[in-house]
Amino acid sequence: MAALRVLLLILAIAASRASAPVPSPDAVALLAFKSVCSDRAGALSSWTESSDPCAAKWRGVTCRRPSLSSPARVRRVVLEGLQLGGHAAALELLADLPVLSSLSLKNNTFTGALHGVDFSRLAPHLKLLYLSGNGFSGHFPDSFLRLRHLRRLDLSGNHLAGTVPQEIGHRLRALLTLNIARNSFVGLLPGSLEAMPELAELNVSGNHLEGRVPERLASAFPASSFDGNPGLCGAPLARRCVEPQQIVYDNGRGGASNGSRTAGSGIGKTRDRWMVVMIMSAVGAAVASLVAVALCAVLLLKGRKPTRRPRAGSTPASSTVAREETVRFDGCCVEFDVATLMQGAAEMLGKGATATTYRVVMGGNDASDAAAEEARGEVVVVKRLRRRDGASRDDERRRRELTREMGTWRHANVVGLRAFYASTEELLLVFDYMPNGSLHSLLHENRGPARVPLGWQTRLKLAQDAAHGLAYLHGVSGGNLSHRHLTSSNILVDGSGNARVSDFALLQLLAPAPPGEALQKQDVHGFGVILLEILTGRQAGEYGSADLPRWAQTVAREEWTPEVFDVELPRSKGAEDEMVALLHVALLCVADNPGERPRMAVVAKMIEDIRDRGSKRSNNYSASPSQARHSYESSPCVSEDTTRSTPASSS
Repeated sequence: MAALRVLLLILAIAASRASAPVPSPDAVALLAFKSVCSDRAGALSSWTESSDPCAAKWRGVTCRRPSLSSPARVRRVVLEGLQLGGHAAALELLADLPVLSSLSLKNNTFTGALHGVDFSRLAPHLKLLYLSGNGFSGHFPDSFLRLRHLRRLDLSGNHLAGTVPQEIGHRLRALLTLNIARNSFVGLLPGSLEAMPELAELNVSGNHLEGRVPERLASAFPASSFDGNPGLCGAPLARRCVEPQQIVYDNGRGGASNGSRTAGSGIGKTRDRWMVVMIMSAVGAAVASLVAVALCAVLLLKGRKPTRRPRAGSTPASSTVAREETVRFDGCCVEFDVATLMQGAAEMLGKGATATTYRVVMGGNDASDAAAEEARGEVVVVKRLRRRDGASRDDERRRRELTREMGTWRHANVVGLRAFYASTEELLLVFDYMPNGSLHSLLHENRGPARVPLGWQTRLKLAQDAAHGLAYLHGVSGGNLSHRHLTSSNILVDGSGNARVSDFALLQLLAPAPPGEALQKQDVHGFGVILLEILTGRQAGEYGSADLPRWAQTVAREEWTPEVFDVELPRSKGAEDEMVALLHVALLCVADNPGERPRMAVVAKMIEDIRDRGSKRSNNYSASPSQARHSYESSPCVSEDTTRSTPASSS
């Protein structure tokens, strides 16, 4: 992108070198913009090198004289529906207009990644920005968040994707209009939009947003502002927000229901208990022994607590948690229950501080032939968590509520929770199985002559994937939850080679901690250590008391020496530049002062920028003929009164 900007400036200088000096200091920027635009209809024919854009009234250009002693300067550029085209980078040439307050390029054919354009220089004056009906791509530009005086923003009818920045409402507090309709934005609708005091027009329709519409937005804007997002629910939409689909078994009361937290079926009580005991014992004990243990436990409980039975029916107010329940979420197999787990072949993968982990082939019965069993059934991972000592009924209820919340988290870079089984003694969590192991194993295991090194571009992609996943989890939990034990072993790789964050908030189920930004900053530090592992090839605990971050900081202070980078990594100029840039990001993340560490959303953006700068792939997005002809009239025409507040639209 930097090279493209330099090229555009060179072209601009070459276009104006043969002419006499231009009478306006803004003419150079406008002529540079014209020289790199496609103007099939000759709409900019009045823009000539021998004239003044203000005195000659160039098409679409409006000027204003700041004072009687100052020359007229360009204040507005309005070029709507003129069949103009070109790369998004051309727009940055207009950022050289120092007092520009209004810019509209609606219904043209510009293409390219909009997030690569820096509009920051327009921050002191820009109030109106209309870019709808083009073919812009990429994610929401971070530089837009620095336009603190912006009143109207219309990006509708483009190819923009990714998430809407969660902080948009806090950064663009002067906005009256926000229109991002007919793009491909995903994720939750930012709650910060509720904090925008003057927002009068909002349109997010025609995207892929999901979750509940924030309450204040629901009361202020009509359903048309949110239509076309299949995942959005709640008022003012007709689509109700429902709890994740679940089946609950309450073994002590009889009856079964879908989507209920209480009631259940007494049928199959002993069978379900056997299933739990079987997983507890690594699915290796004999069936007869399990039956004996279960019967002994039942008899012992009856002998020790004979008065429990009558009390169960006499205190319904305190029985807010079902004794046993099985809950499945969207994406899980329809027939999942504890019996399904018992029928599958299982093996213990490990026992850690938080849980014991099993690999289970649902529907596979013969553990001796892994390939055959995977062909017959679906592979999942089951994590077994014990009940906390001294936990009350309210503690158990909160734990199950958090588990239900975890089941709603869906992101391409997060290991999804498929289902769970909860009882008064334990919690079984069923996750997607990641066949390619962890980032830790890919980086550190089997080093030697026969090892196939993990390439730099693969490492950089995995770093970006993990950053996006962790940023999503920090955001979707409302800033209240954190990982608390983030390591390269918690970054797993799926069958498509994408990194996914696992075990987020798992410690919260075992040992609750008060919510706060400090714990998320601890996650950022852990992620910085992971980046250092990616760059150095060294393990986090390799230095004992002199940990990896301290060692990297010491080397970086001396100078950027190749010794810091993994010997398996290439030494091309481009790759080394990207490594140095990623090392800068890692050192920011592991800063000693938590307040100096960036948020994960910022970290993800920085890594994405590193990949974008290093990529030589041309942009494949272009506006289709049908889109080029389509007129987006959702935003008003640019006029001086469009900076004033208007009531929320009801249509």
